[in-house]
Parts: sequence; structure tokens; C-alpha cells
Amino acid sequence: MTSLVIRPASVRDVPSIVEVRLGALTENEVSGFSVPGDNPYLSVESLLEIWDSQNLLNDGCEVFVAELEGRVIGFIVYNMKSVDDNIDNIVAAKEEQGKGVGRALVEYLEKLAKSRGFSVITTDTTENAEGVPWKAYGFWRKMSFEDKGVRLSTEYDFKVIPLTKNLN
Repeated sequence: MTSLVIRPASVRDVPSIVEVRLGALTENEVSGFSVPGDNPYLSVESLLEIWDSQNLLNDGCEVFVAELEGRVIGFIVYNMKSVDDNIDNIVAAKEEQGKGVGRALVEYLEKLAKSRGFSVITTDTTENAEGVPWKAYGFWRKMSFEDKGVRLSTEYDFKVIPLTKNLN
């Protein structure tokens, strides 16, 4: 991916971010793995409501996009305020999945986190009521994130799987 660019998102990227998310995952796919109806990335209006300034959401999370030939093909949301759940969200366009977009976004954030003094980076994924992990689980393991076997119950039909990676 020689022409892939990772950069801070701007409010102008909001429609593209929503388009990537809507095209990447169906609500049927995420059913049983996430909080029902709780996703600001599903509409431009919802995402604009939580957008603060520059590449920041109103909760302090930073948003970065992957751009290929001027087109946004992925995004990642990163929380620098907390060592718990640093990577809050990552999505690659359906047609770009498996081509290194997610890897490039995570590697970008790992370098950024190290430059800001973080020695550990965290994220999470989920498993459904049957104990089947969300499809991102394999991606995180390939990216050397460690699963310590902890499963956190939620009020929904899924459990959260915390994942950690040492950056040293």
C-alpha cells in the first residue's frame, strides 16, 4: 500500500467515515456482538453531534483516517486519556479488508502512543452469548495483542474481551 496515507481526520471526513462504516458491516453482522443501536458512526448527524474540533470527539478521542488516492477507506478512534481501551473503534471499507488498512492504522497509532510516552496500548473486542469471538479477534491477535482470558459481562448478550499490547 505505497500510496496509503494515515492522517488526522477532520469534520469534512465525517460523511466518508459514516460511508465506510455503513459499507463495512451490516447490523445483522454486529447483532449479538455490540450494544444495539448505540453507534454514532451510522449517520452523519449522529457523528457530527459528538465531533468537537480538529480530529477530536467530545469525549477526547482522536480520529484518524486511512486515505488511498484521496478516498477515505478506513478509520480508527483512539483514546489517549486512558490506558484502558485506547483503541475504541477501527473499521476498514469492505472492499479493502484484508489488504493491510487495519494494520497500517494500528501501527500508526502504536508509533503515536510511544511518542506520547505510552508503553502499553489496549483495545477490546467481544464474544457473543455462544462464546464465539467477534471477527476482529483474529486481527488483534495477529497484531500481537494479548488475550489474558478475561471476559467481562455486559447487560447485553455479549461479553467484552480486553486485549493488551506492550509497545517496548
